[in-house]
Amino acid sequence: MELPDSTFTPRRTDDIVRVLAVTTSLGGRTILDGVDLAIRRGEVFVIMGPSGCGKTTLLRHLCGLLAPSFGSVTVEGHDIHAASPELLHLLRLRTGLSFQGGALLGSMTVLENVELPLRENTELPARVIRETARMKLDMVGLLHAADLLPSSLSGGMKKRAAIARAIALDPEIVYFDEPSAGLDPVTAAEVDNLIQKLNQVFGITMVVVTHDLQSAHAIADRVAVLHEGRVLRCGTRDQIWADPDPRIRAFIERRLPVEEVDGMDILRFLEI
Repeated sequence: MELPDSTFTPRRTDDIVRVLAVTTSLGGRTILDGVDLAIRRGEVFVIMGPSGCGKTTLLRHLCGLLAPSFGSVTVEGHDIHAASPELLHLLRLRTGLSFQGGALLGSMTVLENVELPLRENTELPARVIRETARMKLDMVGLLHAADLLPSSLSGGMKKRAAIARAIALDPEIVYFDEPSAGLDPVTAAEVDNLIQKLNQVFGITMVVVTHDLQSAHAIADRVAVLHEGRVLRCGTRDQIWADPDPRIRAFIERRLPVEEVDGMDILRFLEI
C-alpha cells in the first residue's frame, strides 16, 4: 500500500531494526542497561524473559512511543527518536502493533476497527477501504464476525481482530505484546499459527514480546533473553533452548534458584 508521502526512502539493510546501547531510567530505577539488538528483515524475533526484566519498556522504544535515556533505535535505517514528526509518522505507517488486550474500540464493529487505520491514513474510496478491511479479516479467519462488536468476541477472536487491524496498512513489521496472554492452550496455538502464516506468506517481520515459553518455542526464528534490563543471550531458538547458562535454564525449565545454606549448595534449583 502506498504511503501518503512518496518522498520517504527506506534505507534497506538485512536488519530492519537496530537497537544500540539503549539505556532507560524511570523513577530513579534503571529499566534497560545498554541493550543491543539487530532484528533481521522477514524473521520472527521473540523477546522473552521474566516479569520486570524490561520487555515492555523495550517494546515501547521499538514502536517509538518512548525515547530511551541513552542510545538509539533505527527502523529502516532511520533513528525513530531523532526523526522529525513527519518522518516518525511515516515510519509508524510502516509498522503495526497488536496490543496485549486487543485495544479494540468498543463502539465500533470489528470491521470498522480494521477500517480505522485506512480511513485515518489513506485517501482510498470508502468501497476500497471496506473491501480491504474485509480481506484482512478473512486472512485472520474472522470475516464471519465483521459486524459484531468487540464485547461479543472471545479472547482469541479479539486477538485476531487486533492482528487484522495491525496489518491493515500492509506494514513491513508488526509488534506483538504478549499475544498469547490470557488464552487457553488451543486458542494460543491458533494465534501462534496465525503469526507464523503471516510471516511465511507475506514476509512480514514479526517482533513478539512474551514470557510464554511454549509460544516462543513454536514461533521464533531467533530469541533475545532479557535479564535485569540486559540482553543475557541472543540466538536461534535451538541455541537458546540448549544454552547452559543457569539463569536461562532456570527460566526455560521453570526452576527457582536456591541460595546456599551454611556454605553448602543443598539444592541448586527447586522445581516449581
